[in-house]
This record gives sequence, C-alpha cells and structure tokens, in this order.
Amino acid sequence: MDLPWLFLFSSLTIAFFLTVTVAQQEYLYFCLDLNGNFTRNSTYQANLDRLLSSFTLNTSNENGLYNFSSGQGSNIANALALCRGDVNSSDCFTCINNANDKLRNRCPYQREAIIWYDYCMFRYTNRTILGVAETLPSLYTWNLNNATSTKDAFKQAVSSLMDNLANIASTGTSLGKFATGSALSPFQAIYALVQCTPDLTMNECSYCLSQAIGEIPQFLDTKRGGRIYMPSCYFRFEIERFYDLTAADTGTTIPSPPSPPPSNDTTTIVNKHNSSRTTIVVSISAVAFAVLFISSCMFIISRMRKPKLKPQKHELTEAEDEITTVKSLQYDFNTIRAATDHFSDANKLGQGGFGAVYKGTLAGGKLIAVKRLSSDSRQGDLEF
Repeated sequence: MDLPWLFLFSSLTIAFFLTVTVAQQEYLYFCLDLNGNFTRNSTYQANLDRLLSSFTLNTSNENGLYNFSSGQGSNIANALALCRGDVNSSDCFTCINNANDKLRNRCPYQREAIIWYDYCMFRYTNRTILGVAETLPSLYTWNLNNATSTKDAFKQAVSSLMDNLANIASTGTSLGKFATGSALSPFQAIYALVQCTPDLTMNECSYCLSQAIGEIPQFLDTKRGGRIYMPSCYFRFEIERFYDLTAADTGTTIPSPPSPPPSNDTTTIVNKHNSSRTTIVVSISAVAFAVLFISSCMFIISRMRKPKLKPQKHELTEAEDEITTVKSLQYDFNTIRAATDHFSDANKLGQGGFGAVYKGTLAGGKLIAVKRLSSDSRQGDLEF
C-alpha cells in the first residue's frame, strides 16, 4: 500500500473511532451538595462501593427500573437506575455500569449525584428516592436548527404528540411508563419518546411529564429536536427516528426508514437549583468530519502530484549494447554526416548560441541529436 492510500485509510479509521467513542461516552451529570459530602474510607463510601455488587446481566427486570440499597441509617446508600424502554438487557447492563463508574469518578465525595446517558439514567443518594417524584435538578438540550415547515403547525404537532404520549406513558405499558410515537406536520415528520420511572403513580408520572413538556415553549420552541431530563421523567423529540420500534409505539405511521441519531449540533442549559457543578459533554463528530475532509483533500492532491511514469520498452540491439561508455558515444564526422543526411535542413531541429542542432539516425536505427558548432561562435569552445 503506497503512502497516500495508507494515510487515507488511517484517517478514515481515526475518524470512525473518534465518532463511535464520543457517541458512546456522551453523558450529562450533576454533583449535588444537598446532603453534604463523605470522607475517604467512610462507612458511606463502603456502602456506595457495594451498591452494584449484586447487579449482573442476568438480573431480571421487566420495566427497566433497578433499585439498589446498601447499609442502614444515615450511612445508607440508595440508588435508582432506569433504562430506556426500547433498550435490550445487554445494552442496559453496560450503560448502568458505565454510568456508575463515571459518576463515582466525576463526583468522588458527594453523597448525592445523578447522570444521564442516552440509554439510561443512574442516581444515588443517602435519602429515600424510590417512589418519590422529583423534577429537580433539570437539564435541557436542543438542536441548533429550526424546523423547516410552518412554525405554528410544527409547534402544534409537537405539542399534540407530546401530550398524547404523556397520557399513554402515565397509565403504564408492558414496558413500564414508556411511550414512543410519531406525527406529521406540513412537510415534516416528528418522532418522540417519553418515559417516567415506573415507581411513580399515574398522577405523579403525568405531573412530572407535564412539567417537562411545559418547558418546550421557553427552551425548545420551533427547534428541530430537543430533550428535557428530570430525575423522575424525561422526553425527547426529533425529525428523524432515534428509537427502536416497540409495542409502546403509537401515533401516525410515517413511511420513513430507520435513521441514526440526528445531528449532535446541540446546545445545553441546566437548571442549577440544588446543584454544585455541571459538566456538558457535546459530541465532536464535527471534528471527525474535519479529519476525514482534510485527509481526503490531501490524498487527492498527493495523487494529482504523483508523476505518472509511462512504461518504456527497451529493445536493445547488439549495436546499442555497445554504447555504454563516454568513449563509445564518440563518432567520426563521416558517421554523423551520414546520420544527418549531410546536415540536411529537413533534419534541422533548431538554432542556438553554439550553432544548429540536427536530428540523425545511426545505422542501427538509433536516433541521435547532433549539435554542429558554428564557425563564428566561441560559446562552445570548452564543451568541444
């Protein structure tokens, strides 16, 4: 493999793994100071360390909610994990374990913290959270692009779809309090997903989602996509389908093939109530695209500049084999005169400061160029 091809292949590989790695690691989290911090090697830390020790891939669950608890009294560590309703058990298991590791690393001494991945939510604290509806802290993300269809019609379609899905999710399905669906505004398809933690009652889920959906006009108005995360519920809508179809899907059937998650051109804002610090992780797929684009340009330029060598056939005759030294390239005047047809004007190639240049053909058929020194020129004295 030559250098340009090797360079292009390496760049493609880097761009691919850069995109995949960033997509897998995209997360948002809060470290909360509401219940204070703990110290290294404390009882609470030991309980927190044991929190997921019994969680395995074979842990049975029907609605995606996992409740963990370790210890007792003021040092008890409680955790909740919720996987998205369309995520399989293997991806769910991986997401929860990654979320736990990442949160422990980002919030090493906070007694309470929460993290959201695309596939799951994970939180822990020293207080009771199972069966408690909570809407704070909250986080909002939106696509930087606006809807291309009529704005009023698009807003109405989003509002109707979200309200419909919220009603379905709050009543519960075989997958828990989870619903997906689609709608069609003028010239624009809309896909949405809503979910509550299944430990909530119907009214609590309905209230949580109504609080989240009520933020759309302020943060997500006419945007092509957006998400609002709360501890007990969340939603997402896009103009391309980002979820797998399940029994919980409802709404208008849109004749559109499955698409990868839409553009990650998003901005994030957080409600900082009860939060100590926030980190926003934005996908850098644009960087991968830039690497690929620059690499492609360099590859094309290098290929254009590479000299194209035409194969030459060397049919050596016995006479030509003898012309291998400087001495053998010296011919007597009669041989040169015969080769140029007595320096015929028909064989004259040009005229220079030294004199005229003629084309000649030796007896063996070999072509030569002969420079005949002009009698009145002294530029070639040293050469001749």
